[in-house]
Amino acid sequence: MVAPRIPIFLSMMLLVAYVRLAAQAPCITGRVAGGRTGGVVAVSYWLQPGISPVITQEVQLERDSFYCRIPEAQAGLLFFYADAGGGRSLQGIIGRNDSIHIFFGGDSIALSGNGAAGSRVMYLCRRAMGGMGAIRGEPDREMQGAKQSLQFIHATLSHYRDSMPADMYALARAELLGQVASGMIGTYWQQDPDLQEAAYRQFILPALPELPVNEQSGASARFLSYLVDKAQVDYYRSTHQQCTHKAVYEWIKSRYTGPLQEKLLAHQLLMAFAMGGVEEELESCAKDYLAFVRDPACKEAVATPYNKVKRGIRKGMPAPPFSLPDMQGNTVSLSQFAGKVVLLHFCSDDDNLLPTLDEISKCFRKEEVAFLHIGMKPFAVKGVGLQLYPGAQFAAMQQQYNVNACPTLIVITRDGNIFAVKPPNPAEDYGTALANIIYEALQQ
Repeated sequence: MVAPRIPIFLSMMLLVAYVRLAAQAPCITGRVAGGRTGGVVAVSYWLQPGISPVITQEVQLERDSFYCRIPEAQAGLLFFYADAGGGRSLQGIIGRNDSIHIFFGGDSIALSGNGAAGSRVMYLCRRAMGGMGAIRGEPDREMQGAKQSLQFIHATLSHYRDSMPADMYALARAELLGQVASGMIGTYWQQDPDLQEAAYRQFILPALPELPVNEQSGASARFLSYLVDKAQVDYYRSTHQQCTHKAVYEWIKSRYTGPLQEKLLAHQLLMAFAMGGVEEELESCAKDYLAFVRDPACKEAVATPYNKVKRGIRKGMPAPPFSLPDMQGNTVSLSQFAGKVVLLHFCSDDDNLLPTLDEISKCFRKEEVAFLHIGMKPFAVKGVGLQLYPGAQFAAMQQQYNVNACPTLIVITRDGNIFAVKPPNPAEDYGTALANIIYEALQQ
């Protein structure tokens, strides 16, 4: 029996439909200076930043080039993170029909292609912000650095405004300004308690950038974090009561409506669960939230930690002691870091968090925060931090700290108590939540 032939005109229609579908999918291509065939570039992206988990594609280099298509993007804009290794990475934004080409040079990045303007703005602004000297723990210098960052962001956005669509401009603006505004809000807690209100009214509030609070800006994880940080300060200023997770939840719920309310509450609850708050309090908030939320992604995101049976270590309990060898064979004990906040990073040899953690470490002083990388196997760690190799003790360490997979992060306070168990993956929000958690641990 002869198979029926598909008419030529129908074949052409199918081909056109496929080409149109392929054209609508964002495409990220690039070159890596010195890259070799077989090397890997990791491209991560978020369908709902601050809510949904990160999606990562690892694409291999052909000679020095790579190609990545994002089929999940059906509409709108996406944030992405391209990591070529060796400290060569880019945080960008891409539209549905965009095709961006990235050239990772020695110490710089060049961008071209349709829709590259938004990523170029984010790259230029973040690179400039990294050199403006805002130091956590010094409110005056942090505010000064934040104001310089705001000036640069406004100037850069203005220069490139006509080069990108209005929605991309608005989202890039919310992301960049939200990051700076969150840091400015954080200086409130650094002030002397008797001077907090005066400092907020005279210096912080007038300097905060004007940001439209709407569903569009709520597509930025940085912006969501800013609104949560501001809710904490606003609640405390209004009530002068302890700023608990439940209190902030109720504050946000009563002041926002619609899709933005759902996203903001989901973001706040996910951070609260990650920080290991009072279990009964978080369960009560999550139960209330799941009763009215409509967004499927938000509902699934909150339902996951809510339904998970909590076992092992919790916030407030003493961190299990340990003594492990470093790569030189010297014994390193947890007790040696008394008086410092400690970030434990349980990692494997293919860990992709090291560059992000290195960037986060630059926000803190070595005298105040210690980064300990506990590896399943010995491998070189570049950047700030101390590498420990437990060897045969790794299984015991996993059981003590309830580590089911690598990478896993745990934050310990200055006095040796657990502060956050498995905080948010820093690769999902450029390290915003983790940096905030470490800063809060410093205040304990």
